Amino acid sequence: MQLFYPTIAVQLDFLSSALGVTAAIAISFAAITLVSSYLRFQQVVRQTDEQPPEELGISSGEVVRLQLARFQDGCARRRTSFAFSLIRFPGAEIDQHAPVFTAIQQAARNNDVTCVYDAETVGLLTEAEAEDVESILTRITEKIAQDPGCGLSGLCRVGIAVYPVHGLSGRELIQAALGGLEQATDEKPIVVPAVEEEGAAQEHDDETDEASGIETAEELDNEELDEEENLTFRERREQAMLDEVTQVLKPSAISNIMQRAMTEWRRNQQDISLFCFGINNIDNLVRLHGEESADTVMAAVSKVLRENLRSTDLIGRHERYGFLVLAQCPLEKASVVGKRIGALVQEAEIRLENRRLVTTLTPTVASYPEHGRNLHQLFIAAQKALDYNRENDIRAYAVYDPSIHDKMPSKPMKSIKAMKS
Repeated sequence: MQLFYPTIAVQLDFLSSALGVTAAIAISFAAITLVSSYLRFQQVVRQTDEQPPEELGISSGEVVRLQLARFQDGCARRRTSFAFSLIRFPGAEIDQHAPVFTAIQQAARNNDVTCVYDAETVGLLTEAEAEDVESILTRITEKIAQDPGCGLSGLCRVGIAVYPVHGLSGRELIQAALGGLEQATDEKPIVVPAVEEEGAAQEHDDETDEASGIETAEELDNEELDEEENLTFRERREQAMLDEVTQVLKPSAISNIMQRAMTEWRRNQQDISLFCFGINNIDNLVRLHGEESADTVMAAVSKVLRENLRSTDLIGRHERYGFLVLAQCPLEKASVVGKRIGALVQEAEIRLENRRLVTTLTPTVASYPEHGRNLHQLFIAAQKALDYNRENDIRAYAVYDPSIHDKMPSKPMKSIKAMKS
């Protein structure tokens, strides 16, 4: 029987070698495909600046989405706002060679992007703060109206969407800009759609209900109303991304903001750690002190995080009672951060009326590149460590260990999409 062992070993070696070669080829092919796709994307975007979409075999709508993706990526890296405007000229025939299209390009700034949306509409991407966008578009449209070479027979209409006030995706921004176009009139040709905050409609109904006994808007001081509206408008960018209770990133904004930050930090060869901070005994507090105690504790823990982490670290609300923190921090220093935050929360003076609320944290961490190459992989690892600690009633700081924590099932966060390394 022993005579057959060398033969079997040779066959197994050959098989493993063949599988290794096949795997290497597959990985190389995938990498080449990714690089080729990215280069193709950049090439197509550059070509859309010079050639009509029909010559490239794509639609105007696809060009708009490509330009939006490129513009959004640049602004997200710089952490600036931008506006997507749809400028409609009823009855016009617009393409990249039309005088009005050229006039918009000349009136816009050098870094602005102009593209054809449809036969009557031009899309314009402008890097600007929300409060400046309307004045920029007013200047551009007035300049076009005074240009005899454009041959316009009527007023244009403009719908403006601001990132991230009106959305974090290209589709949301396009829908918001179209909504602004529908609201535009001769008296108000440029419209930035209002962003109705959660609960605003109910509050409005309460104010205007005569039976409620509450003052109506007309009875309030006009100057006070104007000030509130201006403050709301200036703060919409933050409100679109921040959780109302904790004033950190909403779960829906975590993926977009943290993934872009991680990409930038990786490019700069920074050490990165992702913390899961699970808050303990919230259910007991709610049973003893009511639902309000949960919000009080969440707000207090958030305050500790915001005051004791660096300004470059990103904090987001996770699950119902937890936080994610993406920090520029190597694994060996992560324990100092996690344990310090845990101690500060345990010592925090949290009060609901005359009652003191006490809570603790279960901090877990996964780091790049030890435990993952992207945000999704780090999240899965840190979440498994947190779930393991909760299941075994462990409240101490823990680093993800695959030999221990991979026994737990993965619980991907819906807003953190799986991305290739």
